[in-house]
Amino acid sequence: MKVKSKIVARYEDKGRLKAVATVCLDGKFLVTGVRVADCQKGLAVFMPSREIRSGEYRDICFPITSELYKQIKDSVLEAYASPEDDDPAYGDSFEENPDSCGQPEDTAQPEQNIQ
Repeated sequence: MKVKSKIVARYEDKGRLKAVATVCLDGKFLVTGVRVADCQKGLAVFMPSREIRSGEYRDICFPITSELYKQIKDSVLEAYASPEDDDPAYGDSFEENPDSCGQPEDTAQPEQNIQ
């Protein structure tokens, strides 16, 4: 699976949180809100999560295989190491080639006349 990542926000004053990334899988699926944090063993990558009623957080999406997790982690950390490639707009398209991630062209809604 082809995995591509872009850092969409960097933080120096947010404690352990260092960056937020968008990850594109096979040029067909975007995952936003992937976090880079500074932990005891160095930089770590965390999938998007949501707070549940008990106050704890649960991941809302995650790779099933350890191989895919490693690809995502390596891609995000590589993007983090290259600040010149940061994406200034959160979730902006990956426009380096036409079949990479971004807004699909065939999902445009036809105009409707509402009376």
